[in-house]
Amino acid sequence: MILADHGRAHGALRKGPGEGFPGRMNNIATQPSIIKEVRSLDYTVDLNKEQFERIESILAEELMELGVQCVLLIDLAGNIIVNLDDGKVEHDIYSLAALAAGNFGAVSAMAKIVGEEDFSLLFHKGEKESIHFTKVVDELLLVTIFGKEVSLGFLRLKVTEATNKMREML
Repeated sequence: MILADHGRAHGALRKGPGEGFPGRMNNIATQPSIIKEVRSLDYTVDLNKEQFERIESILAEELMELGVQCVLLIDLAGNIIVNLDDGKVEHDIYSLAALAAGNFGAVSAMAKIVGEEDFSLLFHKGEKESIHFTKVVDELLLVTIFGKEVSLGFLRLKVTEATNKMREML
């Protein structure tokens, strides 16, 4: 089962067993409008409904089909814009998103100290699960949680393909 959560108060899109994956997810959101803009700190990320649906489709096709456990698209303040998971994830994704944004900010500061503009990719390997972070555009990060059954090299390739597709439309 693929679950999509569009933030704390924005309902969910759900695709259940036997509903044909890949494809458009069924909208069972309680609010009729999809996120149109996400405001955080001093910037705004504007997404229209078509962009939002296209981003979900890209992440589902490129990453969820690969076998990752969870994909989060977050802003630099740690707000979740898109959450897709395999239905087995029990992590506190809101804390994870906030910490991921902070981690990315700290590593970006370290990059500047050593003379780099930015480190656009981060990876943390665990015994059972690992986390891959990549910057999509200046305001957005993609966080992917995956197990040891997913090849890091193949994941990096698919993340690059997904981020390139999202950058083209943003």
